[in-house]
Amino acid sequence: MQNSAVENSAVETFASPAAIDWQLQVTPYAPPAANQWGPDMFGLGFSAYTLPLADDGEGDSPVATLVRHEPFSDPHMHQQPDKTRFVVLSLHGWNDYFLNPGMARSYARLGGAFYALDLRRYGRSLRPGQRMGFVSNLSLYDEDIAEALDLIREDYPDLPLVLMGHSTGGLLATLWANRHPGALDGLILNSAWLEMQTMASMRSAVA
Repeated sequence: MQNSAVENSAVETFASPAAIDWQLQVTPYAPPAANQWGPDMFGLGFSAYTLPLADDGEGDSPVATLVRHEPFSDPHMHQQPDKTRFVVLSLHGWNDYFLNPGMARSYARLGGAFYALDLRRYGRSLRPGQRMGFVSNLSLYDEDIAEALDLIREDYPDLPLVLMGHSTGGLLATLWANRHPGALDGLILNSAWLEMQTMASMRSAVA
């Protein structure tokens, strides 16, 4: 019962993702200049940072975008955290991007410094002429995550670090944690896509 009370206290009421997505599509948004914090599409309480990435063979100057929640300037934060106790970095799934301000506020109320990463060629990181979501090898995302974590550690060098991934973001988080043992204090997998959803014989053939 105590756990349920904690979970319920963290629930944030916000517009449906579809409604938010529609609003963002019709609202002009200019990505911040490279290597500096700037306004995010969610407005007050959120900022974004464009991270230039190395050429990955596509020749289209890939970038990643780190989004930071700033609870003390967020007009929808009615319960401010008394202390920051841990850091969360959230990774989105395929054909997606960070689109859940309520989740950021929920973690903030629990004492979490919340960040989300729009990976290369997704969401805030998609640039004209790029193939949305394309990457030739999942290991390339290690650079996106590493650049984001370096920036986060400038804000919070000593706090416990939790990496969270949804869907294919869960796959990326798992692979990154496996390649960087001891780098994380926690790993949260939300409906992680870890295998082919088909018959065992088909999974063997794909593998």
